[in-house]
Formats: sequence, structure tokens, C-alpha cells
Amino acid sequence: MREEIRQRLKEIIVRALRLDGITPDQVGDDQPLLGSEWDLDSIDMLQLIVEVEKAFGIKLVSGEFDRTQWTTVDTLAGAIEKRLQARLPS
Repeated sequence: MREEIRQRLKEIIVRALRLDGITPDQVGDDQPLLGSEWDLDSIDMLQLIVEVEKAFGIKLVSGEFDRTQWTTVDTLAGAIEKRLQARLPS
């Protein structure tokens, strides 16, 4: 499940951040999201949050922003996977 989430997440990142000349395959699992060469500002992060929440049908940010979830592509994929699993019936 996490690999599919990572791949979809990379597609969202490239599209939402308008990373010209970069394909989803060029985004590594350990790609830093905050403080990276992408130099994301608050508007970029807001756009990314909205796109990710809409694509996966989950709420990732409610209240205080948890930076640890947004460290890398893999940590964000893990947070998404956790939220999706919480929605599944036991």
C-alpha cells in the first residue's frame, strides 16, 4: 500500500508545486519536503496540503502543523497510510 501512496504522492507533488522539468520518477522517497532545494514557501505548503488531502480523501492537518509528517516523501506517505488504515473497518 505504501508504494502506491508514494507514487501517487510524487505525482501530486510535481503537479501541485509545478516542478518544471521534474518527473515523479525523479522524486526520491527520501526527498526532503521542508527546507529542500525546492524552497517551499507557505503558499506552496498550503497548496500541497490541499492537493494531498483532496486526492486521498483524508485530513492531514487539523490544528497545529506536525512538521515530522512532512519531513520526506516517505514520512508523508506513512502519515497518509496511517490515516487511510484508520478509516478501514476492523
